[in-house]
Amino acid sequence: DNWGDASNAAQISASGFAPSNSLESAILVSLPPGAYTAIVSGVGGGTGVGIVEVFEVDHPEVPLTNISTRADVLTGNNVMIGGFVIGGSTRKTVVVRARGPSLAAFGITNPLANPTLTLVRSSDQSVIATNDNWGDASNAAQISASGFAPSNSLESAILVSLPPGAYTAIVS
Repeated sequence: DNWGDASNAAQISASGFAPSNSLESAILVSLPPGAYTAIVSGVGGGTGVGIVEVFEVDHPEVPLTNISTRADVLTGNNVMIGGFVIGGSTRKTVVVRARGPSLAAFGITNPLANPTLTLVRSSDQSVIATNDNWGDASNAAQISASGFAPSNSLESAILVSLPPGAYTAIVS
């Protein structure tokens, strides 16, 4: 809470990734390989729109391999949005998934019944790809062979090679 109150606030500031608002949170930590969860909550039970960002600070040559987010997917401006950046100077092949029905097996009581996924290039808002029901994708065999195919046929997946840049995944 309030990133400037962190014991390593000076390091956070020096990293170049300090939030611009003093009420925002930041954690600068060195982590061994593994799976981690970042949980965002409002102080005193407050609610509203927030964002979780993860940056590789000290070893950009070792890329993060997965970032996932669970959120309520509503309508209009309240769809789920996740952003990512392809760094470097070469294209990267990625799989972006939108899961819903399979989350019931993990105790989620209100999973999204049938997600649709849209991938947008942030620089010009061009839609790169859309998918509803991953098995209907023209490259469904490649998605399956990648090992990242969703377990439920109603879930969405996009496998695509992208040049460096910023992208947004929109789930509705």
